[in-house]
Amino acid sequence: MIVFALFSCRSGQQKDRAGEEAFTEDKDEVIEDLAGYPIPTSFQITEMIHEAGAPYILTLSNDPEKADDYITERQKALNLGVYGTDLCYASTYMMKQATMLYLEASKTLIDELGISTNFTSDYVQRVENNLDDRDSLISIVSDSFYETWNYLINNKQDIQARLMVCGSWVEGIYISANIAQTSQDPTRIMEAIAEQKNSLEKLVSIFEPVKDLEEVEDISRGLFDLQDIYEGVDKRLTREQLDRITERIESLRQAIV
Repeated sequence: MIVFALFSCRSGQQKDRAGEEAFTEDKDEVIEDLAGYPIPTSFQITEMIHEAGAPYILTLSNDPEKADDYITERQKALNLGVYGTDLCYASTYMMKQATMLYLEASKTLIDELGISTNFTSDYVQRVENNLDDRDSLISIVSDSFYETWNYLINNKQDIQARLMVCGSWVEGIYISANIAQTSQDPTRIMEAIAEQKNSLEKLVSIFEPVKDLEEVEDISRGLFDLQDIYEGVDKRLTREQLDRITERIESLRQAIV
């Protein structure tokens, strides 16, 4: 019995080590597969909204005061993405007060997620110093997406990285779809939404390997539902497609914020 117990213990330790090694190898593969921010940052779509002449609508963005209400890592990662897009939206329109509000909300979640890089240490100061320089501001905020993504991936927090990107993309579509619904001439904005078909396909592909995990299952399902709607989208949306995308994105966004 003693010999059997020792053998079993040793075998169990070997299995544990083998499992740890396999886990490490899997994570190394994840880092390689997810190298580089997977989709264009939200500036692409907020810039198109701006160029289309649409007004800035503050109420479309998530309330920055809610940043302290997000408790779980899942909520924090998703809404870090949401606030990142809201920050893009405000800074694209050079809305200084709103830019600072969404900067603070983003920084709150960055700190609570423990994201610490040379870039994030003086992130707020960089933005404050460039509030009057639109190009520099856009560059700084865009770099924050890349830096945050790389930190999460390199620290083997790939689920949080996926959730952050998803939150950012959903918020961009949510804002643009709602503007399109109320715009007198939504043609350009509808084209911008249609152009997100490729980004959605990439987003779905990075969720595919983890779609059955509890913390991402509902989000994955929401993205797959959107992909079904986008299946028939060409260069332009029909009004019916816009309505269906708006309805689905509002439901998904509500679940996030």
